[in-house]
Amino acid sequence: MKRLSLCVFLLCLLNGAGEEQYLETKRQQFEIQARELNEARQALEAYKSSFEALQKQKMDALIQKEADINATLAKIEKEKKANEVILQKTQESLQAVDQKSMGLVKEIYGQMKDNAVADVLSQMEASEASKIILSLEPRKVSSVLSKMEPTKASEITLLIKNQNEIEENDTNSTQTN
Repeated sequence: MKRLSLCVFLLCLLNGAGEEQYLETKRQQFEIQARELNEARQALEAYKSSFEALQKQKMDALIQKEADINATLAKIEKEKKANEVILQKTQESLQAVDQKSMGLVKEIYGQMKDNAVADVLSQMEASEASKIILSLEPRKVSSVLSKMEPTKASEITLLIKNQNEIEENDTNSTQTN
């Protein structure tokens, strides 16, 4: 740019136009530069505005996605709690049914003669027979086991013993916690 100005100045001097023509040329150059700077500033401001608009648009989209995710998490948590309530009610119902059925079994086997109980339990799997034996009165249990085949009676007795040990371990572990 300096060279151009120098060339213009020298031409002006050579042509004899003088200082006025030189100053006019300089003024025109400054006007051109000012227009170019103004255009560059306007382009920069337009770019800045579009960038800010795009940034705001993306931020709004992220905020909306975050809100959607939070709503989904809240829905999942609500459903989880509802499922836990249903599970608890189902477990309570199953326990009530088990207690009622064991009460009924206890009543039925309690009214049967010891020989008949021994015969029926001998035909069952030992695990099922041990559950029924556990529901009976201790005096009836000893009488029924004495009337059963010794191997079957010992198998049931071992299952009862193991079941009692498991229950004692569970009780001890919950007491220490």
